[in-house]
Amino acid sequence: MSVKHSLPTAPVAGPSSELDALRAELRCILQHPAISSERRAAARSHLARCLEAARLRQWLALAVAECGRWEDQALAAEGNNVTG
Repeated sequence: MSVKHSLPTAPVAGPSSELDALRAELRCILQHPAISSERRAAARSHLARCLEAARLRQWLALAVAECGRWEDQALAAEGNNVTG
């Protein structure tokens, strides 16, 4: 008598799932106040058409860096307001 195993298996991550994940991350970071509504709208249209994970990773890195610079400037401005 044979025993059938019904172990759950993880879905295979393919290129489209990576693209979906990158798009989701980009959509999230685009909500940051450093990104203007005009740039957000333009980026959304590009996200839908882009099929290259490398390009999406590059855009994500650039957006994260820009938001980081914005945060640094905001903190510096707050520091100047407290001390000045």
